Amino acid sequence: MADPLPTPLDVLRARLRIGEAASRTPLVASTALAQASGVAEVRLKLEQLQPTGSFKVRGAESRIAAIAAEGTATRLITASSGNHGIAVARAAARHGLPVTILVGGSVSPAKLEHLREMETDTCTVEIFGRDTDDTEPEARRRHQLGAATYVAPYNDPQVVAGQGTIGMEMLEDWPEVDTVVVPVGGGGLISGIGLWMKAISPTIRLVGVQPEASPPMASFLVTGSQKPVPIGPTLADGVAGNVERGSITFRLVKRLVDEMVLVSEPEVASAMRWTWSSLHHRLEGSGALGIAALLEHRLGSLEGRRVAVVISGGNVDGATFEAVRSEGSQP
Repeated sequence: MADPLPTPLDVLRARLRIGEAASRTPLVASTALAQASGVAEVRLKLEQLQPTGSFKVRGAESRIAAIAAEGTATRLITASSGNHGIAVARAAARHGLPVTILVGGSVSPAKLEHLREMETDTCTVEIFGRDTDDTEPEARRRHQLGAATYVAPYNDPQVVAGQGTIGMEMLEDWPEVDTVVVPVGGGGLISGIGLWMKAISPTIRLVGVQPEASPPMASFLVTGSQKPVPIGPTLADGVAGNVERGSITFRLVKRLVDEMVLVSEPEVASAMRWTWSSLHHRLEGSGALGIAALLEHRLGSLEGRRVAVVISGGNVDGATFEAVRSEGSQP
């Protein structure tokens, strides 16, 4: 039997569980991006302003608050490319639960440094394998052995529902929005947002963006196959990696997402530079995916549309960011 899917009611419950643990981030208009992309109006949902630097705080707090309320967990475990691990470490500390964070050897130096700073007697960071293709099965294995309770980065109804609170806030702040552009990795973010927004306003166009170097969800929508795809190096490390086979996000994305587009590595870098120079926001590659899609006109004609772009995070390694900036200044 397939795992149950979250509902809009679960998103509302997640909002109550999360409470003040996550910030209500601003949805700010960007005339510069509207002009550059030919859109009537663009607003940016600035999730890099969360206490952990990314949207992941919402899903982690939603899941861990529910676990804490049950009072049965002895230890938590998670697998992460960085941002989810940071959010889980924070939420576990808030609820007084010990946790092990598994990250691959390819984790961003900035995110690993942040995680190391969060290590305590009850929070352990462990490097395992290369990336989330290795860490997710290992975390799941330890959960199945009964060694810890797994807090999945996307394949969990309460995590997806937590991310859906972003959609609640966007519709409350901008009821007229008709197009929403979202970075996609495992699909938890776009699934949660779509779950709420499509229930309230079914005609909203929901567009996902992945890097060409890591396109598993885009490939699934084309082929229907959940088989792993080749993953290459990408500036958008926060969304890199394959999606756990059987994940609830496959079904949610198929039902809710209208279109998935891809952007190249040079386009991601260009979007990071443009955002810094034009908007003064320092974003990680994953956070700039939606901006890249707009600047490169991947969404077709948007004349007369009101577009919201989710900026998912700003936890970029300093050396990486400076390299991207320097590349843009070369003749």
